[in-house]
Amino acid sequence: MAEQRGTVSEVPARRASSPLACHLRVKPGQDGQRPPPPACGEVELENTSAEPLEIAFQMSPLQYLNLVVKDAAGSVVSAGHYGNRFSPLAEEYTFRLEAGQKYTHNVSLLGTVPEAKQVPGRYTVQAVYQARGLVVVSARPEIELPRGRPTSSGP
Repeated sequence: MAEQRGTVSEVPARRASSPLACHLRVKPGQDGQRPPPPACGEVELENTSAEPLEIAFQMSPLQYLNLVVKDAAGSVVSAGHYGNRFSPLAEEYTFRLEAGQKYTHNVSLLGTVPEAKQVPGRYTVQAVYQARGLVVVSARPEIELPRGRPTSSGP
């Protein structure tokens, strides 16, 4: 195997014994530049164990990622699976994180919300990473879509 680095439901908190942590955050603005749209985010996977962690994939290390989005009333507005946005590769690869290593990637925080449901208001977003026996979830950052602003830009 080559090596590469670089149905919506409620999920309970991350198991304490998991070797992987998942963090989700709103993408911070850069000094001197216009702030990014409110739905721009980053997901970070962190190997919290003392051993290397390997996950086989055939699309992207994020093929196992889903984003569960709720509106201000607490209703789930997301649909589909975030990992479905990636195309299959010709062969299987191995995603490897050394002990303590982190992998960060840009995500569209509303990437699983149909465009018609992306209306101005407050949303909470939770990342769920479920890969071959591992299930980890992030905290739920909150975003607000103001009137008249772009909703998303992302991979």
